[in-house]
Amino acid sequence: MSLIHIVITVYTSLLCVMMEVKVTGAYVDSTVSPSVYINSSSEPLSADEGQWAGHVAQLVAVKVQTGCGRMQNRLVTFEDGTKACARYRVNSNLMQGEIYSYFLAQLLGIKNLPPLALALPDINTRQWSRVADAVLQSQWQADKLIILTKYISNINEVVLPQKLKGLLKDGVTPKDLTQNNMELYAQWSDLIIFDYIIGNMDRLVNSLHNQQWNSEIMDMPVHNLARKDNSLLFLDNEDGLFHGYRIMNRYSQYHEQSLHTVCVFRASTVSHIERLLQANDLGQMLIDVVQKHEPKALKYLPRISNKTMDTLTQRISNVMEHIRICEQQYSS
Repeated sequence: MSLIHIVITVYTSLLCVMMEVKVTGAYVDSTVSPSVYINSSSEPLSADEGQWAGHVAQLVAVKVQTGCGRMQNRLVTFEDGTKACARYRVNSNLMQGEIYSYFLAQLLGIKNLPPLALALPDINTRQWSRVADAVLQSQWQADKLIILTKYISNINEVVLPQKLKGLLKDGVTPKDLTQNNMELYAQWSDLIIFDYIIGNMDRLVNSLHNQQWNSEIMDMPVHNLARKDNSLLFLDNEDGLFHGYRIMNRYSQYHEQSLHTVCVFRASTVSHIERLLQANDLGQMLIDVVQKHEPKALKYLPRISNKTMDTLTQRISNVMEHIRICEQQYSS
């Protein structure tokens, strides 16, 4: 074999190694960002969140109209054309759930949630004075927070992948992965882990629970889930942590069933979970992140209870245990 032939062979081999998509055991390692709207970063919080909150804080609202869901939610348009979904709830647990679930997702390295910011809809301030009538009609109170989530247009409904629809015993495993579907399954894995941890029953668990009355529900669009291009968007997480934990026993079997449908995980998500479990006080870590980025949440809403913190830690531990079982089952 000539020297030139050897060099070409080695170079070709190196190219194949560089182009290979790596699947190691139970881990899916993808270089594709889970959301084009939230910058992928090694930092606990994406840069986009800070930019959104700071940007919205400086804007003046010029239009408030119905939209963005139920009850007192509204679509807000600001003077520069920026749009936000405004969430308003009298129930403080639901407001806490949306806020704390968002920041927990950041600590988990999950970037599929649109950025949010908190505001007080006081019509005597510059930000809300031009839409005073609409704010009053919405029955928003000036001393109660609203959550302003970045409005994302042209989103599509999402149905479960075929492999998850039947909720087969094996679920999604490394043998099901291809170069074409691994980013998709990585996002579904993140979603299932996230919903399990926060005790969210208003998405996949809702479908599982209602299947006893509607046998076709697994073929229908998943509640509170959307798609923008190739990215899943985890929407409306207000049932997480607080309300979800309070009624968790009622849905526990569906949470467990959902978690066990996946045995593939994004490697970076697993790393974040391991880091959180090594923390001395996970609950306090979450409070500190909220305090740093949205201190109004701690000023205007009740504090997170020790019981909630303990439940959060336990559910993250449960996820890690499931990951270890998958590792053992599919280790090479």
